[in-house]
Amino acid sequence: MRRSRRIESVVVLAVSALASVLIAACGSSVRASRELAAPSIPTPLATSIQTAAGAWATVAMGRLDEPLNTFWQLLFRPSGSPSWSNQVKATAVATNGGLVLASPGGRGLLVGVRPTNLLTFSPLIYTANAGRSWSTGLLADGLAARPDALATDSASRMLALVNARAEAEVLESTGGPSRWRTLVGARALASTVAGRSCGLTTITAVGYMGETPLAAGSCSRPDVLGVFAVRAGSWQLLEGRTPSSLARDHSEVLALESSDGSIDALLGSSEGGAVSLFAAWYRDRHWNASQPLRVNASEQISSFGAMGGRGIFVLLTPSSGRARVAIANNPGASWRQLPPPPSGTATVAPGPGASIDALVVRETVLSVWTLAARSNDWVHAQTMNVPIEFGSSE
Repeated sequence: MRRSRRIESVVVLAVSALASVLIAACGSSVRASRELAAPSIPTPLATSIQTAAGAWATVAMGRLDEPLNTFWQLLFRPSGSPSWSNQVKATAVATNGGLVLASPGGRGLLVGVRPTNLLTFSPLIYTANAGRSWSTGLLADGLAARPDALATDSASRMLALVNARAEAEVLESTGGPSRWRTLVGARALASTVAGRSCGLTTITAVGYMGETPLAAGSCSRPDVLGVFAVRAGSWQLLEGRTPSSLARDHSEVLALESSDGSIDALLGSSEGGAVSLFAAWYRDRHWNASQPLRVNASEQISSFGAMGGRGIFVLLTPSSGRARVAIANNPGASWRQLPPPPSGTATVAPGPGASIDALVVRETVLSVWTLAARSNDWVHAQTMNVPIEFGSSE
């Protein structure tokens, strides 16, 4: 298979090693009471993530209407720097299928490469030093197309949400990024007491709360948030009453950011074709949520993610007109609407200080626009030409 693009020798060796591992590699299930459904709210992979070393972002570039000429790029902005970089030695790899990002408490970065074309497995790469060096791993099953399909804790354990045997499965690694075991499948989780009380339809995200593995999904029953934790050897719903703003809605967990004893989540509800988004926080065994953010019928969710301690952002792009960015950072409060970002914004990321960066894509050109604190104007800060070898994936 031809490579999607030319990358540094460290990554060439890594992917070759991963392919070699795959070639060399060449309990009873519980039946759910009903067939599991696909997620009802599409979730984009374009996002950003904040680490101690700086901000990382992944966006699709190239000819976005041609899958084999769409290349996902990993970008990095070091802490204290105003400039983003796409240098391969710092950013590792781009791919047609998309990239999934995770960070163990903001220390280091784990990147999963989604399968596409002839690639059926998912290479993994990890850096603890802002991309100066990478370690490698492998998932024999391809990562799910969910922005929180990967998670890792401070003890070097990892969770992965994969598509296997016609259903979503959660895998866990405790012995390195190439040694995985099945933790639970969607049908098995739906058949547990906790899964039945939620009416689980599918698994959408994974995470760790301290050393406790988490799986989250979509619930068909109202007044239940589908975030499950392994407790005493069994899967249980997290304690805490569902926020009153969600009590009558069927919820779906779109994003799950967790740490020691706390969770930040993005929830979606879809009733009669109308979609609303909620930011939710789990603290001291209690859930609290923001007010709803209504998604207009003409809008699509283009990106969302955590703002590095500044809340949760959502980028909504209409079929025509101006996009909008909203941030939620307080339980019970309304979403804060930012000034409309520049046309072509693919995602946003926390910038230096209290500023926010918008990453704008036009085929092979990436432009960075910055919104300073308490400003109403986005200011052009950087332009970057990204070399893409069109036709290299055919």
